[in-house]
Amino acid sequence: MPSFKEVTRAPAIFISHGAGPFPLLNEDHEPWRKIMQGLAQFLENARGVILFTAHWETYQPHISGYDDARLFYDYADMEDVKDFIPKEAYTIQYNGRGDSAIAMKISERLRDFGFEPAIDNSRGWDHGVFVPMSILRPSGDIPIVQMSVLKRDNEYESTNANILLGQAVESFRNEGYVIMGSGATAHNFERAIKVYRSDDRNPKVSAENEQFAKFLRSTASCSNPGQRLEKLLTWREAPGSFIAHAPGSSEHLMPFMVVSGSGGHDTGERMNVWELAGEPTAFYVWR
Repeated sequence: MPSFKEVTRAPAIFISHGAGPFPLLNEDHEPWRKIMQGLAQFLENARGVILFTAHWETYQPHISGYDDARLFYDYADMEDVKDFIPKEAYTIQYNGRGDSAIAMKISERLRDFGFEPAIDNSRGWDHGVFVPMSILRPSGDIPIVQMSVLKRDNEYESTNANILLGQAVESFRNEGYVIMGSGATAHNFERAIKVYRSDDRNPKVSAENEQFAKFLRSTASCSNPGQRLEKLLTWREAPGSFIAHAPGSSEHLMPFMVVSGSGGHDTGERMNVWELAGEPTAFYVWR
């Protein structure tokens, strides 16, 4: 495998950001941390990271436009999990930095693709950003631009819009910017909460989840961007999709769509799989 130093084009990466702040706090997330440490190689020599988080949904693209590091403990607003969150979760720090200049360039690029982007100077990095980056780049020495994923009137339109969003930012890979999507290839929130409230914390992975994982892996490996787009637009028809992502709750899959769109003619490779509450969520790279 060639090192990152030997290539001029930065990779596009999809990662699972785990369960809230727990990847940084709990021992049961040690397998996740080891996977992330192994993926840190893909950020070597990167000029920056353009990071799409599942926890920021907007109709048009929103882009963090500040140069300093700002954290948003967004799990404070999640009523169903408030009783799980320890006090330590609200003292987590990540001393990274933003990049207002590249944020402006991204905004201009998106306008060329017909979007109406907004520069946001108030919303901090949510846990879909600071949790994985704390492991991937603990030194905080490369800038991060946080971006929203798009939510449209239905899942088909949302999928199409997010793939187009990925296509719009693909060119930044040629400038050394890693495109990263932070979400989960399987994310059934209600089911996960039931598991966490039960005595069985390690349920078996269902056949439906395995089927959907197989569909994503097959689709990601398609190097023809047009064919990949066509397949991804049918993801709701894939076996197991309604188990992996409950109807109307597919926001954690949308960063995968963005990264797939930014993959261009590269072949997507599944790097690892991590199980959380019986759901297999995968890590992908296009390079």
